[in-house]
Amino acid sequence: MHRASSLTAVTITAAIVFSIVGFASPVTSKVVIFLPPETAMGVEFVELIEAFDEQGVAYDVVSAELGPYLFWEDSGEGKKAYADLPRGWEWTIRMTYDDVNLSDYDVLIFGPGFAHTFWTGESLPKAEALLQEAFDAGMPIGGVSYGAMFLIQNGYLDGRTTARPPLYQGVVSEERHRDLYLSTWAANYGTECIHVDYGVGGIPTIITANYRCVTGFAKRIVTEFLSD
Repeated sequence: MHRASSLTAVTITAAIVFSIVGFASPVTSKVVIFLPPETAMGVEFVELIEAFDEQGVAYDVVSAELGPYLFWEDSGEGKKAYADLPRGWEWTIRMTYDDVNLSDYDVLIFGPGFAHTFWTGESLPKAEALLQEAFDAGMPIGGVSYGAMFLIQNGYLDGRTTARPPLYQGVVSEERHRDLYLSTWAANYGTECIHVDYGVGGIPTIITANYRCVTGFAKRIVTEFLSD
């Protein structure tokens, strides 16, 4: 009787703790997030990991080299402050592409970097090889912001539908954006800022999102691929 009462107390305490942090039960599945080899992170990365933290998702963040990965303002690329982060904010990379064993993960995400042009460098073929390995294995793949553009550029969404492209107001018109990308790559742009293109016949599902829908993208990853 005493043992049952103790167990009940522990259960109630755990429920209260989970309620406080914002979820009823943790999702223990693991996600691997690839960041570009030569760039800096933006607000989208912060939103992505915050959303996974709130959902209780375990994740690893991978790039070309170990060590600090700067927030984009502190790389000298940006001027506009992100109020919730101090100057000098950075993320420490603890795994490189060489350390990744895809069998340890449920979903591969190509995450946001400051610009898709920075998916370059000597280590890039390693990231591309892992992407192809995940694709061949039928592993769910995500691309958010410029990560989605990387998937498009490399042909993984040829003939498939991706999220609606964001409108870079003052930089390029919607018409030019669509003309440029639709004429260069064979993806079909959808009408939503998050889109799931379900794979068939061994072709993996690919979920994409533009930079305005990162939090929803992370939650959709959980509901589509990590929930029982």
